[in-house]
Amino acid sequence: MAEPRKRQRLSQVNSSSQTSTSSVSSVAGGQRDGAGEESRFVEGSILRLSMKNFLTYDYSVVYPGPNLNMIVGANGTGKSSIVCAICLGLAGKTAILGRGDKVGLYVKRGCHKGFIEIELYKRGGNVVINREIHVENNQSLWMLNGRHCNQKTVEEEVKALHIQVSNLLMAVKIICEKVGEFAKMSKIELLEATEKSVGPPQMYQYHCELKNFRNKERELEVIEEPYLRVLYTSEEKYIVKRSHYSNKISTSNSALQRSQYLTITVDAEQKRQLEQQMRACEQKLRDIDERLKVLQKEAVTLERRDNELLAEKKRLSELKGKKRQLEQKISTKQDSLRQMEQSAIDLNKIEEETKEKIAAVYSQKVSILRAKLTMEKVYLSLETVGLLAEKTKLENDCREGASELKTTEVSVSLTYMLICTFYNLVECKGLLRRAKSTCRMQPDESLPEDLRNAFSELPNTLDEIDAMLNEERSRAECFTGLSENVVDEYNKREQEIKHLETELEEKTNALSTYRQNISEAKERWLNPLKQLVEQINDKFSDFFRSMQCAGEVDLHTENEEEYDKYGIRIRVKFHSSTQLHELTAYHQSGGERSVSTMLYLMALQELNRCPFRVVDEINQGMDPVNERRVFDIVVRTACKETTSQYFFITPKLLQNLQYAEEMTILCVHNGAHMLPPNQWDEKTFIKRCLKRKAKA
Repeated sequence: MAEPRKRQRLSQVNSSSQTSTSSVSSVAGGQRDGAGEESRFVEGSILRLSMKNFLTYDYSVVYPGPNLNMIVGANGTGKSSIVCAICLGLAGKTAILGRGDKVGLYVKRGCHKGFIEIELYKRGGNVVINREIHVENNQSLWMLNGRHCNQKTVEEEVKALHIQVSNLLMAVKIICEKVGEFAKMSKIELLEATEKSVGPPQMYQYHCELKNFRNKERELEVIEEPYLRVLYTSEEKYIVKRSHYSNKISTSNSALQRSQYLTITVDAEQKRQLEQQMRACEQKLRDIDERLKVLQKEAVTLERRDNELLAEKKRLSELKGKKRQLEQKISTKQDSLRQMEQSAIDLNKIEEETKEKIAAVYSQKVSILRAKLTMEKVYLSLETVGLLAEKTKLENDCREGASELKTTEVSVSLTYMLICTFYNLVECKGLLRRAKSTCRMQPDESLPEDLRNAFSELPNTLDEIDAMLNEERSRAECFTGLSENVVDEYNKREQEIKHLETELEEKTNALSTYRQNISEAKERWLNPLKQLVEQINDKFSDFFRSMQCAGEVDLHTENEEEYDKYGIRIRVKFHSSTQLHELTAYHQSGGERSVSTMLYLMALQELNRCPFRVVDEINQGMDPVNERRVFDIVVRTACKETTSQYFFITPKLLQNLQYAEEMTILCVHNGAHMLPPNQWDEKTFIKRCLKRKAKA
């Protein structure tokens, strides 16, 4: 283990009025040699952190090192208070910390105001930020380099140093402090968290735009036409139907048959009856829907009752467990009674009576609970039988309604064909009037071109012409008794069809526009995302290879066009005899999930170039082997010359860990009898330790 250099640290001046104080002491190297040591800091790193009347601290000054800073201390001493001071001192939001939404809650209890001062390294002159927090109104006074300013000015200065407090600590909060939830996090949620943490600022925005474009594209792909159910063209018939139950749309098209002569007449009474039947079917369907809703509510009630019975069953199981415990206690008492058999007091009779009373009481309780459970089961069975009978009746009603509806659809189709034929008849009457007018022409007047063409299409023999006339008369007779409003209705429908065709064209153009937008947004989002995931995978795989294990990170999706289904999949392998398995709460142990969590976080932080990073108690829940592995990786990664400042907070440490000279150890002490720093003599302490070692 490398022996760290010694560095003197100003840690804390205790307040005599407090019964409990906190202190931060440091071991990492000698006193700073001015610009020589500060040159090792990345711009934006923390050189000094002062806290006064802040959470557990009366007054403390912390001097972090340029590389890995390991903050060690028992639970409750104030390790996480340092993280809170960093966040609030750099104008971070209280919601990130999860301790309280009011900044006044971070002032030490019993004090009216608290102070935070942070000195950040910057070439050409360091930046000093002061924040004075007032409890009474939850307001803060800010100073930047000794001058009063507002919070926005501080935020701009922090942003200029590339410090992202929310990004930095959100990664800690989402991934580090909740290892169990991280393993349960879905691939989709993990992708969104990764985009927000290390992706470019526009990446998550592009992803949201893609999802919105895709949703609108789905809406345009299935255009609902509430009035146009059957559409005729010159060669085909298109039919659109919507299910009353699943709300799904089905379409069909069929070729039209060749024109045939109409030889049937319309029965107005039959048409009226069919319309009444259709309205009755529709009303019946609505009634069925209402009954289905009632049955669904009853099913929810039954399910709730079932859950209550399960809870009662669980309570009975607990009573059985308590009964077994009482039996064990009785057995213990029996052993004691055997030892007292030599006594004059006759305890055997008392013991038998006690056992009989206990057995009678528990037998009575068990009988009552069994009877209650049996009654509930019978009640539930009766309700289930009634629901099944109701369901069978509804299914029969639905089948009858569907058959009647099909008959009605056939009738409506025939009616539409009659309307079309009547329209042709009206047109023929107009042609007849024109023909009568034409017959008054002068003998030497030539026949118009359209009449010559029409005449050329007529049959050549008189018999054929007579047959054609008879056929037309038969067709005309079919339209007797029809309303004169049929033509108006037909014209209205024709206008609706034209309007719908125009709307369809507009929506088709809009669909093409959305598809073009999707293509452009996909190119802006997907290619950088794939590169980002590949970089994360490279870092993640390297970390696992250093532990003689295997790990992969990839971009996973079932369908490339479903942008709301994209996610990040993590697969790991901790044993050579196994295959790569997706990281879940079921495949890996708690320690293995903790290791994977930490290494994924480190892979993210390797890509996010920031002045400093914070990791709070990531080794919680790890077994000693995995904790040692992760600690070695953290030390190797954080102690490189090119890495930024690193804060590693832990309440415990294993023995014989490998340390590096670049590390700074910050020990947090807490207690009513802490020695003030101005009374601390490091040389005397070392001499005293050496004397004790010599005597031993």
